[in-house]
Amino acid sequence: MKNAPNLELSLLARQWGATAVPFGEPSAEAWLETPQNQRALALLDQTATLRSVMLLAGPNGVGKSALIGRWLNRLDRRLFHPLPLSHASLSGCGLLSALASKLGQRAAFRRETNLAAIERALAELGKVVPLILLDEAQSFSYGSLEEVRLLLGLNLADPPAFALVLIGDEYLLGTLRLRQHRSLFSRIACHFHLGPWTAAWVAQYVEQSFKAVGIDRPAIEPAALNLLTSASSGLVRSLGLLCRAAWIAAASAGAQTIQPPHVQAAIELVPGAAGLLPPPAAQTSD
Repeated sequence: MKNAPNLELSLLARQWGATAVPFGEPSAEAWLETPQNQRALALLDQTATLRSVMLLAGPNGVGKSALIGRWLNRLDRRLFHPLPLSHASLSGCGLLSALASKLGQRAAFRRETNLAAIERALAELGKVVPLILLDEAQSFSYGSLEEVRLLLGLNLADPPAFALVLIGDEYLLGTLRLRQHRSLFSRIACHFHLGPWTAAWVAQYVEQSFKAVGIDRPAIEPAALNLLTSASSGLVRSLGLLCRAAWIAAASAGAQTIQPPHVQAAIELVPGAAGLLPPPAAQTSD
């Protein structure tokens, strides 16, 4: 269910001639299809079709989960059955229980019971490809990752019983190279690193987000855009939060364009950009 509209924000949007709050809820119109997103989506499609293993990595806040969500929304459910898991605290048995439940089976506390349930579900799916997606994969325990690896060869399946997508931070690939994860590491068919946005992509995102709410005029000063690019470090999550906060600051002040002081106010408000703030001036005594 969508959040109830904020009357004050709605009024500010109308004053700007916008149909909704800019940089608010994600929309298809505001989505930026960068070359690296297109490449990642192509590799995800290949992974699903071939029932192989893919590692999607990148820094925190770069947009991995948003990309995966967009990919899942466009998947043909007649061909693929997504099984997303983001609770990294699950034990090996807990992970099997969660998978059995997502496959429409009764989950149990015993490992062998859950495995039997998963096998029944696979038989019922027929040619539909199950897709296991482990978000925040760097936080899953060795036991949980090992259970997933073993599932890939359930009953010596050929092709594998599942397609597997591991989504995690930049250091996940190095972690999987460690001895205890070598069996899973050797099964990774492709690795894609999602990097921060360039300045050109940031500018395109800001313009596209404004157009998504009906604002076609220039709505941000170049200096403010440069400051946003530096403050966000090209990370999608930080950029969205900073853009929204900067717009609220501008609209609340009665301005019709986002200016550097509005971005500076946003930087002070968003904790993720706190590292860009100058240190507090030392007090001096006369």
